[in-house]
Amino acid sequence: MSSIQTIEPFERRKLVPLFTDHRYLRPDVDAVLQGYCGTALANAGSDLQVAQLSISVITFLGGDPTHPAARQLVEQLSGETIIIVAQEGWRDLVFQVHGARITGHPRLSFSPKRLSLEHLHQLMARVPEGFQIQRINLDLAQRLGTEVSSGLILPEVFPSPADFVERGIGFCALAGEQIVCGATSAARCDNAIEIQINTNPSFRRIGLATAVGAALVAHCLEQDLYPDWETAANNTPSQQLAQRLGYILESTYEWLVLPE
Repeated sequence: MSSIQTIEPFERRKLVPLFTDHRYLRPDVDAVLQGYCGTALANAGSDLQVAQLSISVITFLGGDPTHPAARQLVEQLSGETIIIVAQEGWRDLVFQVHGARITGHPRLSFSPKRLSLEHLHQLMARVPEGFQIQRINLDLAQRLGTEVSSGLILPEVFPSPADFVERGIGFCALAGEQIVCGATSAARCDNAIEIQINTNPSFRRIGLATAVGAALVAHCLEQDLYPDWETAANNTPSQQLAQRLGYILESTYEWLVLPE
């Protein structure tokens, strides 16, 4: 008998106590816990002590890392996987099982506590001449991946463009009819989003990401949604954009990356 069971979306809220210590990529964690996307595994039985949440290539491990099922969860990880843990015990277990295959990637987390709607509206007004900012509708959502980046709407999070328009949030910059920059909710839970911004390479460094990002963040503040911003420690443009919008650096953490 397997010591692991799948937790269906309507049952996942009972896993919440196992992930209270996860601070980073919190909208992703809650999107899975609230049953909107992803998958969830836990130890067999009704006494849930350990669990794994997955969304796209990202996996969160929670609960008691000394539980017998914890090792099984870690052992069955395969393919390119980004592992996020909140306890040193889980980190130790990941390295015990996968050893030198694991590499640590430092990440930065930014706080929105000093964001200002007035400042964001000023940035939105500075969209370069010849471009316009628009809320992403179904037509734009259907074209976004081709014209800018497929990373703006992940099918593992939003199965279709229509689903994104219904549940997600996004703004884009248009040059005539062409989409040249997008800012979207890469993940969406009840009270927060994870922000993703991409610009067509031919239209970078002219202020479009700033204007579009400001539109998305302002919308979040107006709707009482937490606009989570995290980035790689070596992604200087993303860090600079966050600070331009009014975010302040709050803390660092680590992705444990298992290669394909």
